[in-house]
Amino acid sequence: MSTDRIEQSSPADEMQRRGHMAALSVAERIVSISPIVPTNVRAYCAHFAPGEPSVDVYFHRCAEGVEELAKALDGKVTTRPNSESDMRLFVVAELSLAGVPIQAWSLVDNQGASAEEAL
Repeated sequence: MSTDRIEQSSPADEMQRRGHMAALSVAERIVSISPIVPTNVRAYCAHFAPGEPSVDVYFHRCAEGVEELAKALDGKVTTRPNSESDMRLFVVAELSLAGVPIQAWSLVDNQGASAEEAL
């Protein structure tokens, strides 16, 4: 006969578990309501911030995906050049659902515009 020691999770572990579950729930909801299916959806809840889950939603070369999801969640879309040396447009919407922050984004070609024209 053997005995196994069962350890209880720490309060921080339980908080992180709840954070993961909140982020996963929001990710599932995003996939179900997004008019355009995202390319990638990531749910986060870092060990150093267990009470701060978040979701990252990526649409591959699809600004419309970001715009449509922002519309569905009453959010605003911002567009800017990706960087001084990369003239692709970074299209992003900072959203929230059930108290979980969401970043929906895409990089799209800018048809050769300069940084000043892209703004």
